[in-house]
Amino acid sequence: MSYEPPISHAELRDLFEHLDRTSMTGYECDHSYKLTIAFLQKRSLPVEPMLAWLGENGAGCDCEVMLNTAAQWEEIVGYVPPDA
Repeated sequence: MSYEPPISHAELRDLFEHLDRTSMTGYECDHSYKLTIAFLQKRSLPVEPMLAWLGENGAGCDCEVMLNTAAQWEEIVGYVPPDA
């Protein structure tokens, strides 16, 4: 786990929730940050610093944000996975 993210904990929690909801629609990761970038841009959040932070926290694509980064940060940001 790395230093604090360049977005707020609430925004990071919202990102996790957004990616989780999207994955439940049958979306299959194309091994890019396509969904993460769209989420960040829609909210006018810093894209490049956030992608660098995600990379340092085990994510190389949208699905790894959920598999690796969310697993490390969910308790810190107050995210509760739907299957919890």
